Amino acid sequence: MTTLNHLIYDIKNIIYGGRAHDDAEINDRQIAYWVTQVRAMLIRQELFAKTSIHDSWVQHLIVTMDQADTSEACGINTGCYILKSTQVIPRTIRRNSRNTVTAVQSIDETTSFSETSIFRKKFNEHNKYTGSKSRWYLKNDYLYITNSKVIEKVSLSGIFEDPSEVARFTSCSGTPCFTNDTSYPVSADMASKITDIIVKTKATITAIGIDDDDTNDAKDKKEHTK
Repeated sequence: MTTLNHLIYDIKNIIYGGRAHDDAEINDRQIAYWVTQVRAMLIRQELFAKTSIHDSWVQHLIVTMDQADTSEACGINTGCYILKSTQVIPRTIRRNSRNTVTAVQSIDETTSFSETSIFRKKFNEHNKYTGSKSRWYLKNDYLYITNSKVIEKVSLSGIFEDPSEVARFTSCSGTPCFTNDTSYPVSADMASKITDIIVKTKATITAIGIDDDDTNDAKDKKEHTK
């Protein structure tokens, strides 16, 4: 299992050659940011090439829902309600200008909701055959479900830009859906690519700075011993 802490440790160990450096040491948060950036870039490239979605990229959330008036305008109540998530949904990696939410379904996974949009939902409602079908859409990063009976929680799966944002959500057992020590949403080969890219590009300047500092330290020591 690859975790974010594993990736951070591996990258730092390669950069420093197994040596500890007090000066110019790269912050773990900086490396985590690079990992997030490079992962998103690699997944976008694969999605652009029409590669099928890899299961390892997907994260799963338990989303709490609540009733909201359909108008959502200050001081205006229509008496008509729609289900709205109580938390914003982490942004997903875009695929051909679309989100990469892969599924919205009931907790027991017996009922799946079809995707729509805030624009299409008006036409869906008047469809003779499917107008009563429950559908979902995203608006201002909130999840909405139309034509549904009141349900407290749903399951949402997707490929999120920043996997760490999933930490705001908890599993059915109450544990965070993400920590630096839980499985990071990458395949083994992608984890290797991320490490290689960061070491060769992002951390190059820092590594040079460390070598220069070591050289200067060694030179200073020689001069002091004269």
